[in-house]
Amino acid sequence: MKSLFKSAFGSLFLLLISLALTSCGAKKSIGEKGDMSVNTNLGAKAVIKNHYGAAAQFKTLSGRMKIDYSSGKNSQGIPATFRMEKDKAIWLSVFFGMGKALITPQRVAFYSSVNNLYFDGDFEALSAYVGTPLDFNTIQAVLLGESAVDLKSTKFKLDQSPGVYRLKPQRALAFFKLFIDLDPSTFKVVQSQISQSSSESALLISYPSYTAVSGVLLPSSIDVRAQLGTTEAKMSISYKSLTVNRDLDFPFKIPNGLQVLSLPKHAK
Repeated sequence: MKSLFKSAFGSLFLLLISLALTSCGAKKSIGEKGDMSVNTNLGAKAVIKNHYGAAAQFKTLSGRMKIDYSSGKNSQGIPATFRMEKDKAIWLSVFFGMGKALITPQRVAFYSSVNNLYFDGDFEALSAYVGTPLDFNTIQAVLLGESAVDLKSTKFKLDQSPGVYRLKPQRALAFFKLFIDLDPSTFKVVQSQISQSSSESALLISYPSYTAVSGVLLPSSIDVRAQLGTTEAKMSISYKSLTVNRDLDFPFKIPNGLQVLSLPKHAK
């Protein structure tokens, strides 16, 4: 479970660093939550099965993003163009192409013409830098309103919480607290939190609302708050003009003259 906690933090770190450095179907708003009634006859296994059954099914997804990021005294709002080929690629372009990121299961690459920096490597290199495993699937899950935690690798129980299915580990964890709230009508994630009281570290991911795009239920926005000791980072992603299953390409070429971003290995 310790590696699960660190992996969730690490994958969000990758998303944050990619965004910070690189600093049309019919739509129907679902609202903050669906039907608030909870079927008490469902057990944890059935809820988890329904959550995975509710995973967004599409080939490609594209649209625009507004990314608001703050950490300490620094804050910025970043407009971005977003493309995804499910299970294969996540592509971002910010500031009219002045920064781009391309993330695949095998490759992580991003550059900033503004900062004159680039990185092009694999998850192993970034994992060594942050000191924890990173992976593509966790980042994709966060962007789609799906659990960033593998719900099949640990036994969960349902904990009573008004208006949601709250999943918590069946056995109390020695150093961590974890819960995942699922909407009772859509089985999509409402919010999830992982915390470590001994180091005052916590990661909270919440989804204020969802939107149906050509029959595919997707987040309208994502709020992320990461507390690592005394350092807090916040990120809010708002999706605009989402379109599914259009033909997409993922153009990515690092401009000449940029300096490689040096990532020293994490001290053990």
